[in-house]
Amino acid sequence: MIKVLFVCLGNICRSPMAEFVFKQMVTERGMSAKFEIASAATEGYNEMCHAGIHHGTREMLHAMHVPYEEHYSRRIRPEDYAYYDYILAMDDSNIEEIQSITGPDTEGKVRRLLDFTAHPRNIKDPWYTGNFDETYWDIVEGCDAFLKFLE
Repeated sequence: MIKVLFVCLGNICRSPMAEFVFKQMVTERGMSAKFEIASAATEGYNEMCHAGIHHGTREMLHAMHVPYEEHYSRRIRPEDYAYYDYILAMDDSNIEEIQSITGPDTEGKVRRLLDFTAHPRNIKDPWYTGNFDETYWDIVEGCDAFLKFLE
């Protein structure tokens, strides 16, 4: 089983979007039994507030017919590094924060999602930009490239 953890700042916009997009992709390919897929945050404030998926993310997933379930933010924990095979961050600052929580990336598990694409870059946070469309298409591009990398 391949265990994948998507990580962003608050675990209410980008990382849950990536979690559910990737779940849909592996399900459509008949590969869901081969994966465990989850998401987490680098900051703990949304976990303390028991925050769910941002309404902009829910609306985008719904518009693109991506199934999702109830999800509440949780902060990445040090033990996640040992548990997950891939820890996929949305941007450079997420990588720095992940390593401050889990320790150095001695096994090369921590990467940006878009590092698997022909155009590696950060995925902008729609919490700040308001552009959930751009975030969605970046995530689709990254998840597709990551799945091709695994295949």
